[in-house]
Amino acid sequence: MIYQSKKALILLVSNVVIFFYLYLGHLNKLQLNQADVLSLWGGFFLTLLFVLVISNIVVLIIFNLLNNMFSKNKAPTISDERDRLIELRAVRNFCFLLAFGFFLAMGALAIHQPISTMFTILAFTVFVSDVISYVSYIFYYERGY
Repeated sequence: MIYQSKKALILLVSNVVIFFYLYLGHLNKLQLNQADVLSLWGGFFLTLLFVLVISNIVVLIIFNLLNNMFSKNKAPTISDERDRLIELRAVRNFCFLLAFGFFLAMGALAIHQPISTMFTILAFTVFVSDVISYVSYIFYYERGY
């Protein structure tokens, strides 16, 4: 497994764990406080964004340190056209899925579903599109595109 695939796999696992940890904690808050649903969802998304950014930075630092100590595969210093093409394809998959989920969430509002359903769809759309992005990285690098 090459460096980019290992990095994507580590970030995928850490993001899945962090998302479910935050989401399950958020569900407990929602059950305790039914009156303030919008501010709880807003807080969840801000917390999710902040924690994912900080954790990705920390995980990448730790991964690079451990990779340099234990592996012969060093981090690439340059990015060629193939790397940029793989990144663009993975981002394309992320964006398509995120846009689809957004329209699905708006459709839930259009058929008079509760606002909590819309936010749940958005949360899982962010999660699934993030997973698809990292799986795309792994797939394209291992396949050699």
